[in-house]
Amino acid sequence: MKNYIDKTLKKEIETVFAFQLNQNQYQDIKRLVFEISHRQNISTLKIINYLKINSKADKQTGRNKFFALKDSLVKLRFPLTSAHKNIDRKNIFLNKLQAPLKNNWTAQDAFRPTTLFFEKKTKGSYLINNFQKHFPNLKIKQISSLKNYIKGDKFKLSELKKPFIFIVEENHDFLKPCPCTREHLNCGYWIFNLGFGCPFDCSYCYLQQYTNSAGIILPANLDDFFYQFDKFEKKINRPIRIGTGEFCDSLALDHLTDYSAKLISYFRNKAVFFELKTKSNKIDNILSQKAASNIIISWSLNPQKIIDSEERGASGLKERLKAAKKIQKSGFKIAFHFDPIIYYKNWEKYYKNLVHQLYAEVKPPFAWISLGTLRSNRQLKPIVEQRFPKSNIFYGELFIGEDKKLRYPKFLRRIIYQKINGWIKKFDQKTPVYLCMEDKDIWKDMGNLKTRKDIETYLIKNNP
Repeated sequence: MKNYIDKTLKKEIETVFAFQLNQNQYQDIKRLVFEISHRQNISTLKIINYLKINSKADKQTGRNKFFALKDSLVKLRFPLTSAHKNIDRKNIFLNKLQAPLKNNWTAQDAFRPTTLFFEKKTKGSYLINNFQKHFPNLKIKQISSLKNYIKGDKFKLSELKKPFIFIVEENHDFLKPCPCTREHLNCGYWIFNLGFGCPFDCSYCYLQQYTNSAGIILPANLDDFFYQFDKFEKKINRPIRIGTGEFCDSLALDHLTDYSAKLISYFRNKAVFFELKTKSNKIDNILSQKAASNIIISWSLNPQKIIDSEERGASGLKERLKAAKKIQKSGFKIAFHFDPIIYYKNWEKYYKNLVHQLYAEVKPPFAWISLGTLRSNRQLKPIVEQRFPKSNIFYGELFIGEDKKLRYPKFLRRIIYQKINGWIKKFDQKTPVYLCMEDKDIWKDMGNLKTRKDIETYLIKNNP
């Protein structure tokens, strides 16, 4: 981490402002100075000079000196929010500084697994044969179970993206409702939990904080998933939206797994809208299938600037849009997810251009478009600092929200959604646009949708 923090910072603060910082106070000051320096590319010396002029700490005594310094740094760290309202110190997340990982594995442009582990029960699976065929030098190792492997493996965060594949037999975690944040409106989405892990490496990916082993997990027993859905289908009395892509990329490894062909064949006659969500351009298997009106192929979109800096290994924006155009021409419905939307300098220019690029390449209406701003559990931030030391996105104006996640403040989210939705509506009045993991206050700006049922009905009725 370049200029991790000036070692003389504590001494400088104490000398200039004539008081001693305790350990907790120094941690807060050090964290704020680091983030300001990292975000705005200014030196510690300039920050201290700023404090001399703006903090008025010299007119305070005791602990009030510290609070005067901290509040002044907070204004410098969060300039947009400070200009809008008073910031509650309790909503600022100041975690301990984390040094970058050494020997950190990163995603490559082309995924090439080095080792494939398979559970004994999956021996002879077509998945194993497919990987062997594509990668003749691949090491193949049998394990008793993934659970036992994890118990015996001393996993390190730096090994997260080691190119390992695990072929397993899933026994219980087949489908589940999307785990929307509490106190936020749920859109009624269901997850067909087909795999865990991704060959791409996005800095903001929440899987980083849940992973306890290197590699990507792929179930071999797809028929069991279908059997479980058959039982589930008998219990539901309405169409639903369901898909893969929450815990893995739906198409990034599809040329190896052949999942999409099997999924399309199974779901095409079901009373559901089944979605395959991706950041990939691996669409050959999709194009080989006859289109069905209830099968949705969707892409997560961000400006190329964000793809370059935050989405390692993923297909570029032009590649995604070209793939979407081919899929649309083949007869499938397509959808898009502007998620996560990241606020940064000149964000309006880049996202407005993104909307223009989308509608220049493919023709509306689409099945749906979702909008969701950057958000995460607090535990993700220190992980990102260790794995992506050049990333600045978690040094944006993120605060601890009502759901305890790091989020942009409501006034900023409103601005972002209103502008992007407005740009979309200039091209497209028919595609349903919805928000991902937002509360009722923010939803008011999107129309008269107040409950999960309202949102679910809105999305399904607009897809006859």
